[in-house]
Amino acid sequence: MRNSFPTLAMILLVIITAGCGPSANKEKGKSNGSTNPSVMADILEESLFKDILDHWYPLNIDSLNGGYISGFQRDWSPTERPLPKSLVQQARHVWATSFILEHYPDHKEFLDYAAHGFTFLKDAMWDQEYGGFYVNCNADGTPALTRGDGKLVYGQAFAVYGLSQYYAVSKDKEALDLAKKAFLWMENAHDPQYGGYFENLKRDGSGDGLKDYNSSIHLMEAITSLYRVWPDSLVHARLEEMFYLIRDTFVHPDGYLQLYFHPDWTLVTDEEMAEGSEGRNHVIEHFTYGHDVETAFLLLETAHELGMGEDEDTHAIAKQLVDHSLASGWDSEVGGFFDAGKQIGDSIEIINNGKAWWSEIEGLNALLLMHTLYPEDPHDYYGLFLEMWEYIDTYLIDHEYGGWYNAGLDTSPDSKNQLKSHGWKTTYHNARGMVHCVEMLRSL
Repeated sequence: MRNSFPTLAMILLVIITAGCGPSANKEKGKSNGSTNPSVMADILEESLFKDILDHWYPLNIDSLNGGYISGFQRDWSPTERPLPKSLVQQARHVWATSFILEHYPDHKEFLDYAAHGFTFLKDAMWDQEYGGFYVNCNADGTPALTRGDGKLVYGQAFAVYGLSQYYAVSKDKEALDLAKKAFLWMENAHDPQYGGYFENLKRDGSGDGLKDYNSSIHLMEAITSLYRVWPDSLVHARLEEMFYLIRDTFVHPDGYLQLYFHPDWTLVTDEEMAEGSEGRNHVIEHFTYGHDVETAFLLLETAHELGMGEDEDTHAIAKQLVDHSLASGWDSEVGGFFDAGKQIGDSIEIINNGKAWWSEIEGLNALLLMHTLYPEDPHDYYGLFLEMWEYIDTYLIDHEYGGWYNAGLDTSPDSKNQLKSHGWKTTYHNARGMVHCVEMLRSL
């Protein structure tokens, strides 16, 4: 039975809107076996700055070419050859720096970091001829037209997400105007017949083909952020549409995301994908545990924004996503969620035992959120949250050079000397997860 205190609305009000400065008294090092929420909040907050933010900013500010520098080695030296600047990466940095400023308003330097990225999105990444944002720019800021000059709705969603959050803290009307323009441009990719959005777009934004889980959950996330600053009727309609599609179509009744759909919402199977893969092993019907626990949080966040914060169906589905991931994707030996599992016969087999940095921080956030909603649940979500943090601190945080590895060293030892920053690696996941956890811990 769900414990009604604290309510979901109270919890999400804390993690979405609260702002506070770093605590004056911080307990150094690991949790040292402490289970006290206040102590844990201080430990995570210290790590947020020491192990994440202080390494990325302002080091990655590209004062010569604009935007954020993409590639850094393990020791935070730049890559020998500059990497392209992807839309997803640039937009995520705009979002993360704006998010940090909202929750730590004394760190006013983050407004400059965010404004720097906004300028790059506006001046370099927006396609002045066809609209929408380019997938990539070269390191010098010139467009890198790829994939037949096409675009991806996934990247457009993150641009809307970053611009909306930047406007929330800066009140720069130009940023809101660009977020509106990008959202309306994405109407080209919206399916007027069956709903949802196509992922692969032509340069003008028109799309067809499949609808996928990853783009869809982040479209919901982005439109949620936009709706907070622009409560337009069309935005509300698209937000409701994406919420119900994800909750009631993408999420299987057993509690996991189904991954790819045809336009009419017929599920794409492994067999169908294999027919067009020319012999490549393209597995579709599998469990992606990091996305499942992330979706649990995103559904609750959007439900709150839609005024459905106490909706029992959404609570149950979010819990099911976390519980299914714990049952089949949790490493009971050292902790952490594996990357992927697959139903084979009567059992679930782990088909990728990696533990990506982003999935583990999403797991940390989801486990603590479940504890706040279900404190007496036999899963002992708080105990699992503590195990997850110990896993992150032991296997993901680089205590020699700072930052997080791409994947946990227990199953991916080669990750130790991989790039700390690249097109898919930013501060978006771990800054969000750490801030939310700090604020939930302080609310307990």
